[in-house]
This record gives sequence, structure tokens and C-alpha cells, in this order.
Amino acid sequence: MADLVLPAFEMDCRDWMVVSPSEAGLPEDVAGAPLLAVLSTVVIDDDLREATGALTVGLLDEEEGLDIRPVSPGSTAQELVELDPTPGTRRFVMPAPNLHGPRVQQLALLAEFVVQPDLADELDQRVEKLMASFRWQLDAG
Repeated sequence: MADLVLPAFEMDCRDWMVVSPSEAGLPEDVAGAPLLAVLSTVVIDDDLREATGALTVGLLDEEEGLDIRPVSPGSTAQELVELDPTPGTRRFVMPAPNLHGPRVQQLALLAEFVVQPDLADELDQRVEKLMASFRWQLDAG
């Protein structure tokens, strides 16, 4: 039987930096959810503009309907569409493959990005590209 292993992003290291929560000066968990990594990208123009994201693990309640949109065709990542979004914040969910039959709750990777409004188009494109590249890996062993 296949087991779920670490997720993978196609990440251009010239665009993105990944650090542990302690390296970023953040706690190991946020509201009880483990904080896995902090991602950051910077655009250097007349000034520095950045987008910073946090990856956490959570459980999705399948009975609770979420308003989502696919990031791209065939992509695992789905953006949470909120009625009153916080300006400059984008949230994504990547449900884990359901390997063991139907469940009420499903493991998921959650990503929240804060994008500075100036140069948001370029930063948003980097976030979109990163999220579209996400894939769960399965251990064939």
C-alpha cells in the first residue's frame, strides 16, 4: 500500500526562500496547527516588495463546504475564496489524497500568503505559479 510522504513544490530558488519557523522567529504552531515552513519572495525595484507565506497542516471537515477555486487545471492546490478577504492575503488548501477510503475529516496542507500591494501583480504571479506546482508524493513502497 502506498503511503503519503513529503509534498513537493517546483520552486525556483532564485525567487523563493524557505526557512523553518524558528529561523523566521515564529512559534512552532499557530492556533494549535504545526507551522511547517515560512516561504518568502522579494521583488527588488525602486524598493523591496515581498510576499511571505506560512505552511501549516490541518484537517478539513468534508461536511463543511468551502468556497474554493482551482489554481490551475489539474492542480492539487485550491484557493479559498472569501466573501470579505483580508486585503493582501491569499489562502490555499491542498487536500491530501484519500488513500484509506472515505473519511469525515481529511488531512490537508494549508498555505497563507501576505502580498504587499505594490507590485502585487508580479508577486501574485509568483504565488500562483508556486501553488500550481504543488504535488503530493506517494511512497510506492
